[in-house]
Amino acid sequence: MSRGRRLRSQCDGPVTGTVRRHASDDGAARERRGVTGPVLPALFLVLFLAASGPGTARAASQAFFDTWSDGKGEVDTYDLTEERYGEPRTGNAVMVFVAEELNRNDYVKVESEQTPQSERMFVIKLNKLYRFPTGIYDYSVMTTVFSVADSHLGHHRFQAARLVNTTQEWCGQVFQRVDLHEDGWHHELRSYFEKEADQENVVEATGTDVEDNLWVWIRELDGEVLAEGESRPLQLIPSLWELRKTHTKIAARDARISKGRREKFRTPLGEFDAIPWSWQIEDRTVAVWVEASGAHRILGWEDSQGGHARLVASVRTPYWVAHGNADLEWRTRLALPSESVLETP
Repeated sequence: MSRGRRLRSQCDGPVTGTVRRHASDDGAARERRGVTGPVLPALFLVLFLAASGPGTARAASQAFFDTWSDGKGEVDTYDLTEERYGEPRTGNAVMVFVAEELNRNDYVKVESEQTPQSERMFVIKLNKLYRFPTGIYDYSVMTTVFSVADSHLGHHRFQAARLVNTTQEWCGQVFQRVDLHEDGWHHELRSYFEKEADQENVVEATGTDVEDNLWVWIRELDGEVLAEGESRPLQLIPSLWELRKTHTKIAARDARISKGRREKFRTPLGEFDAIPWSWQIEDRTVAVWVEASGAHRILGWEDSQGGHARLVASVRTPYWVAHGNADLEWRTRLALPSESVLETP
């Protein structure tokens, strides 16, 4: 059995037959999701290391691989306040973290044995979703980050290979994508605004990071990346959502990221020992609190524009099979509206 077979359960296409709607993972349920046979983490780790390619400074640890190859995804929900059009908007945010195998050439999800091990890379995928009303109409934002666990194209571990951002509201839709290549970040924009329209350009990637990927990087999923109290300058490309709000061109800016010292942090889910992180990019500041131990979940964040979020629920489950009407109970557990994306008065 290959590691590709093991990870193909992540966000599969249509599932037929009866599926389990709980985190338990018996053999029959795994077979229905395209996973058969016993799990062999050590074997999968060997295959991963063999496929890592040149330039790997340090391979993923056994503990990291065991955690993120368990056939489940992490779903975290938040109470959200987000600034839009100069006013604070109240809604909800969802962050979904899950492991997948990505084709290292075209950055698409591996779904068959046609992709050899040498062309696969192990990534943590983050789907970050905002939902909030702006007056009469709804606003929807989704950013996807594919963060590579290994060193890729000479960059540090847990660097993004691909970013995608889409926004939907009653005026129209906008699509942005940024891919990491040897000659730089390849940026694509498709917009309904006349001044933006269709754009494609390349931005220097050497020595640069992308803000959207920091939400994975600061979780320190496989070891410490900064010491407590440490601060570091960055050349940082702002988040695609920030570029969308400000209608500014993509480019790296001077920034600084800092890791604070452990402190208590309170959320609706309880009080946690947390590590405070912050970064400043031009005149904008973001502060994020990360769980100090255990899963290192994102507990909440604030920004200098009035943005604010706190963790209200968290589950680790194969969410991609919970798509039946009977699975609406999960939305109650996650403190999400059950009948529509946004509740209306």
